[in-house]
Amino acid sequence: MYIIEVIPISRSIGSDSLSYFTTKLVSLGDIVDIPLRNKNVFGIVISVKKAEDIKGDIKKAGFQLKKIEKIKGTTFFNKAFIEMIYDIADYYASSTGSILNILVPEYIFNNIQKLKIDNKNTEATSINKGIKTIKEKYAVQGDTEERYSTWKGLIRQEFAKKKSLLFIVPTIEESDHSFELLEKGIEGYIYKLNGSLTPKKIIETWNQIIKEDHPVVIICTGGFLSIPRNDIETIIVENESSKSYKIQRRPFLDIRQVCEVLADKKSIRIFFADDVLRIETLWRESEGMIIQSSPFKSRSLSTSKDTLIDMKRYKNTNSSFKIISDEVDELIKKTKDDSEQMMILTTRKGLSPTTICGDCQSIVLCNNCSAPIVLHANGDKKFFMCHRCGERRSAEEYCKNCNSWRLESIGIGIDLVIEKIKEKYPDITIFKIDSESTAKEKNVKNVISKFKSKPGSILIGTEMMLSYIHGKVENSAIISLDSLFSLPDFRIQEKILNILIRIRTLTTKHFIIQTRKSDEKVFEYGIKGNTNDFFRNEIEERKRFNYPPFFTLIKITLEGKKDKIIKEMEEAQNILDPYEVEVFPAFTHTIRGNYVLHGLIRLEYSKWPNQDLNSKLRSLSPNIKIKVDPETLL
Repeated sequence: MYIIEVIPISRSIGSDSLSYFTTKLVSLGDIVDIPLRNKNVFGIVISVKKAEDIKGDIKKAGFQLKKIEKIKGTTFFNKAFIEMIYDIADYYASSTGSILNILVPEYIFNNIQKLKIDNKNTEATSINKGIKTIKEKYAVQGDTEERYSTWKGLIRQEFAKKKSLLFIVPTIEESDHSFELLEKGIEGYIYKLNGSLTPKKIIETWNQIIKEDHPVVIICTGGFLSIPRNDIETIIVENESSKSYKIQRRPFLDIRQVCEVLADKKSIRIFFADDVLRIETLWRESEGMIIQSSPFKSRSLSTSKDTLIDMKRYKNTNSSFKIISDEVDELIKKTKDDSEQMMILTTRKGLSPTTICGDCQSIVLCNNCSAPIVLHANGDKKFFMCHRCGERRSAEEYCKNCNSWRLESIGIGIDLVIEKIKEKYPDITIFKIDSESTAKEKNVKNVISKFKSKPGSILIGTEMMLSYIHGKVENSAIISLDSLFSLPDFRIQEKILNILIRIRTLTTKHFIIQTRKSDEKVFEYGIKGNTNDFFRNEIEERKRFNYPPFFTLIKITLEGKKDKIIKEMEEAQNILDPYEVEVFPAFTHTIRGNYVLHGLIRLEYSKWPNQDLNSKLRSLSPNIKIKVDPETLL
């Protein structure tokens, strides 16, 4: 009989490992079926001992060992992957099982016996950490054409050395696009794995990758980092500024961090790449922690003529609130007359993102979650809709604060822009992309395909549009992104710069930005493509206010009835003592009117992970969400 220690793959388990007994001989790294509470879950074997060798320990144990019957597969995960899991669990103050639950999709475990493993140069699976030489980390900053030219050269070099590459992307759409850009010349040796594939196709592709003797390029999303191809010596993290790398469920992992730790454990090199790299990555490069793969350009290149329009100039005219400037109006006309194409961005859905009372200035809020409602139209009828919880109601109402009938909509939504263009150019073809009209990926791609085939047309979308636009357009305009400046978020300037440069690099002729905040420096940096000066200014602000990269932020969040969660937060503060917790309310409430309270811990960059604080965080109530390096503090 054998006593085995197993990592349970479950979000709900707090322990890193559990012990069981079995009469079957198992090996380190085997996948087993284990009883946990009232169900069976998968687990990974990390220790095997003969029962006769530890009789004394078994007798002293204050619990009864359960038996394991089913062994799913043999040594599936290699040593480096298991070591990475332990380090990532420490970083995110979580259990190894919950990390595995995110990084290895259930359909991989369900089909474990059908998936091949790489027996060529197989590592001995162990969780014991040895001494390794950490390979270099590189940064690549440039437009898409430049970056992919770099990747093609790198692939040729690695193939010549008989080495494979792992190409990580944030979304399914990015995996499809990257595959298209890279496959020419290496057909048969390039593969993609993402969540849109059927289990049958995943198994087929996985096994082809493992069986192929020739080096390969694997383009995948974060759920396929465990693929056991042992000749991989390069990891590329593309579009590294994408917020999609942040997993939006516990334990709120950052796939970029996971890739870096895995590269360290495997002692292989890693590249971080984007049009504009994250502030944290640029800082690490400036500190010598990451090497420039090739010299960064001080300015992003574009052939477009860039124009900033100050919309405050229309303030004192007799005309009503101006939605579209004369310059954008002229560009729309030119686009139509010259059979060109134009892309227009606005950051808000509906007609107007905010409605206020003209008498008491109260903002009209959602009845369910207290978020500001958005004005929409369905034919001639207008209605309010909450984009947080989905509540809809008629817009024919009075102010709930003072009973005034003078409710006024402010701000510019995508439907209002379309309405204004149609008023002047009723025969122009307009395509629309937002999370309501094109909720599914196939709908977005269908809209973009129609747009590309229709000269003289306009594509209008919210920010999600930018993830799907890969080809160039002659003209572009940003009608409004001023509402982003009102968000109390330390990353907002970085987000705005990325939007500006992304659109600018896609535009070949004319790029116009409308704003009522023309004095914001980020517009100057964005129009000139001046990433160097933006970084210098932003890094000083981050340092001044103790934000990343100088400090690691740990955000804890409670949701519920106000009195109850205030008390629970006080209890959490006591548990976390002596670490200071800054407590503040969330930017908005949630569904059913629940109150949301955040607590923020700041630690100097070099002081996390911290074993003492880590154990305190793990002891907090399961009701508390813990986010390390949160994408936002809202």
